Amino acid sequence: MRRVVRELVVLGVLVSVAHDDARADPTGDAASRPARVRPQERTTTCLGSGCHDDIVNRPVVHGPVLQRNCAACHTEQDAREHTFRIAMPRERMCVGCHTLPMRDIVHAPVAVGDCTGCHDPHGSEHRMMLRADPATQLCVTCHSDLGFLESKVVHGPVAAGACILCHDAHSSWHRALLTRAPEEGCTSCHAEVRDALRTQAHVHQPVVDGRCTDCHNPHASEAAALLRTDIGSLCLGCHEPIRLAIDSSDVVHGPASGDDACIDCHVGHASDLPKLQRNAQPDGCLSCHNQPLQDESGQTLPDMATMLRTNPFHHGPIREGNCTACHDPHASSRFRLLSADYPPEFYAPFNEAHYRLCFGCHRPEMVTSATGVGVTNFRDGDRNLHHLHVNQEKGRTCRACHEVHASESPFLIRRSVPFGNMNWMLEINYTKLETGGSCAPGCHKPETYSRVPTTTGQASPSPGDAP
Repeated sequence: MRRVVRELVVLGVLVSVAHDDARADPTGDAASRPARVRPQERTTTCLGSGCHDDIVNRPVVHGPVLQRNCAACHTEQDAREHTFRIAMPRERMCVGCHTLPMRDIVHAPVAVGDCTGCHDPHGSEHRMMLRADPATQLCVTCHSDLGFLESKVVHGPVAAGACILCHDAHSSWHRALLTRAPEEGCTSCHAEVRDALRTQAHVHQPVVDGRCTDCHNPHASEAAALLRTDIGSLCLGCHEPIRLAIDSSDVVHGPASGDDACIDCHVGHASDLPKLQRNAQPDGCLSCHNQPLQDESGQTLPDMATMLRTNPFHHGPIREGNCTACHDPHASSRFRLLSADYPPEFYAPFNEAHYRLCFGCHRPEMVTSATGVGVTNFRDGDRNLHHLHVNQEKGRTCRACHEVHASESPFLIRRSVPFGNMNWMLEINYTKLETGGSCAPGCHKPETYSRVPTTTGQASPSPGDAP
């Protein structure tokens, strides 16, 4: 009965059905009530006469109905047929009393004057005379394609039926009938995000642009935090160079792959650190590298946190909090995620291109020049000892003498280095002296060097000459 009345109103005509007991009786028990007789002349007793009394027996009643002023909306068309028409064209009917602001974006039913698509013109069980429960039925009557309630994660306002917390039901200045600009709407509830945007130095660009819904579904999702898909796919959907690197590289960083990729190292909204890093380096790296791990080849990586804590001399990038100066944090074609070439062997023929990683910070002349003055402190007089060790067909690579992260000795000199297929630990036995040093490794007899030799060949200290 009610559905038929609504459809006729939408078409601009309201036909009385008081004569039909089966349809007029809201209980459906027509046989228990006397048959009604259609009035044959004009009547003003629509309510209280046993005809349309069920209209007022609702928790929420339209003002004219409550005042028994049916003529405010209905005009009799034929007294003998007891038919009525609406008092004015339907697109002007409701707005004759209810003044609505008309903004740029108008809800489709409002645009065509179909107010009764959402509101019962007489009364309802729900607030604002809505035709259905807004929490579970009303909006999804038309917007069922959004699948709100079938998803694993449902936005709080959606679950509570508070659609109008985010959307204006009639018109708006903003897309999707939002009650305010998207970023303002989200941060009005998500205060922690709002505070981060105000106080932190680096903000994710979609947030700056008010494009929260690029990453989050505002209604419901199968992924945590209402994300549109798993985090890895979501981030790589925009960060194309990183996706290509991951797809084409031999070595992929663990946190850069999988469904939960990216969030171990990055935050989604704002950070005081560049690249939206979650923690500063090296602390962020050490949150995982605080235990022995396996690299891509199955070799064991040391507990880096313990190494840095127990060794007083740290490599410059680590002191500066810049692990990514040497390692690509996402993927690399080189072992250990190195960002440039670095020889993995103990011995290797010298080629400057093979040392691009080291020469990104250190001058190539420290190896290519036979003269050491002004180039390196590792020299005996003017003789460049780096050149002697490295620049030859069977050159010792950097790793033969130096630990690349931290050491108990100055200049990152190693105590020992694995040598040969059996990883025999070759002792270096380095001692730092005032103007040079000495070592007694297994590869040659003990040697002492000095940057300032005396005329007799013995070392002589030089004031102010850094070791």
